[in-house]
Formats: sequence, structure tokens, C-alpha cells
Amino acid sequence: MKQCMFFLLVLSCCPATALPAAELETIENATLIEAGLNDGDSFKVQAAGKTLHLRLYYVDCPETAAGTDAELERIREQQYHFGLADPGAVVRFGKQATDYVKRVLSQPFTVHTGYAFAPGRSATGRYYAFIETHDGRDLGHLLVEQGLARIHGKTRPDPDGTPSETVIEELQDMRSIAMLNRAGIWGETDPRLLPDMHKRQREKDRERKNLRKKLNPKRISCDKPIDLNTASTEQLQQLPRIGAVNAAKIIAGRPYRSVEDLLKIPGIGPKTLEKIRSCVTVKN
Repeated sequence: MKQCMFFLLVLSCCPATALPAAELETIENATLIEAGLNDGDSFKVQAAGKTLHLRLYYVDCPETAAGTDAELERIREQQYHFGLADPGAVVRFGKQATDYVKRVLSQPFTVHTGYAFAPGRSATGRYYAFIETHDGRDLGHLLVEQGLARIHGKTRPDPDGTPSETVIEELQDMRSIAMLNRAGIWGETDPRLLPDMHKRQREKDRERKNLRKKLNPKRISCDKPIDLNTASTEQLQQLPRIGAVNAAKIIAGRPYRSVEDLLKIPGIGPKTLEKIRSCVTVKN
């Protein structure tokens, strides 16, 4: 009975955000680079003569350090997700995930990336990617199977074109097996803690969302659309789904002949365009 409750409570908890499906570049024979910031879901690689800092789609591994307030908040969130009595288990399994990735990527592997920007601690910037191991397995899937990651983060169709909804369903099946087998971090989950922890996390998420709305209001509709060719960075960031990075890309992509030209900007897809269409214009 406890296993069933454990399964049902966690099954519903896997937030994910879809990214526009830009074309993926495939880079074979990539190698892992030893770097201090490497962890289970984010690491540096050497690929086609370039050094890239990559962040995996779909999955989030436990944190490996607790040195900053942001890291502590992330650890608490992961503790609540996995139903752990001891927050120290998060860091311990984060280091296990890092070691696991180091072993799995000890042989050359394949990178699939559309160079979508992934915010993080790296000063040089990170890009979202899929990693295909030397034996053809998806690294994110392996981490979920091993109980070393949760389903959480940015999504997009996979390199084979499988829709993100289907990929999530497949990952949920893998997670269910890992949970029932008590694999990895799931081996220390206390089902009795999950209801209260998940409730507290939902309350924190709602509080953060409400605060974000107050401090960073977004205009959903515009009586006076702004001109894509003359709008300032601050004006562009008031648009739905447009942050500092995309605002900079929009300015760099000038001049525009039509609003549809925004689709040429990496990171801006049809869904984002529809969100901001009524707020922007191109004056001839």
C-alpha cells in the first residue's frame, strides 16, 4: 500500500517547459572535459574542435554543492521532490550522478544540440543538448533509470523527432520502474513525508510565481505595439516569453521587414510569436 501511495504521489510531479524545436546539429565523437562545474546534467565537452558547456534536456540531477543560497534552495526543492528526511542525501546522490556520467561518457559520444541558451552558473554560457552514449543510449534516460535524476526542465522533440509529450511519457515509465525498484535516490525516499513536502513545495512555487508577476509584469496585450526595429531592450523584455537573452537576439537581428521575421531568431518559435504578435509591429 505504501509503495502505491509513493508511486501515485510522485507520478504527478514533473514540471517541464517546452522549447521551440530549432533544428538540431549532430556532432559525433565528442569527449568529456574535466571541469570543476561538471555535474550529472551539466558538463563541458570537446566537440568538433569546440569547447561546449552543455545542459541536458528533460532531466535534473541532484545538486552537488551547498555553497550559495540558490544551491540551498535547489537542494530543499529536490529534497521535497524525492521525499528525503536528510537533505544531505541530495548532495551525496548528486556526486554519484556526476561520477556515473563520467563513467558513461568515458568513451566518445554524440551530441545533438540546437544551441538553445541554458541559463546557469557558467560565465561562458551553456546550451541545451541531448547526449547519445557510445552504445546508442540517451544519457537523460539512463540517469532516470538509475534513480539519479528527476524529470524536470526544458523539453523539445528528441533527435528522432519524437514529440516532447511522448518523451515525457517514456521517461515517466522509466521513473516508475526506478521508484518501485528503489533505485538510486529513491532508495532513501520516505513515502510518509511526500504529501506534506509536496504541499509545501506547491505553496512555495505559488508564492514565487505571484512575486514574479508583481516585480516583472508582462504585457499580454498591447494597445500601442512596439516597433521591433526601434524598441529598447527594456521594452522588449516586457513582452511575454522574452527575457534579456532573447531581447538581445532580437536587437541583433535587425532590421525586420515583418513580425514573422522573428521566427528566424534562435529560441523564438511559433508559440512565442503568437504570444507577442499583438504587442509588436514593424513600421515601414
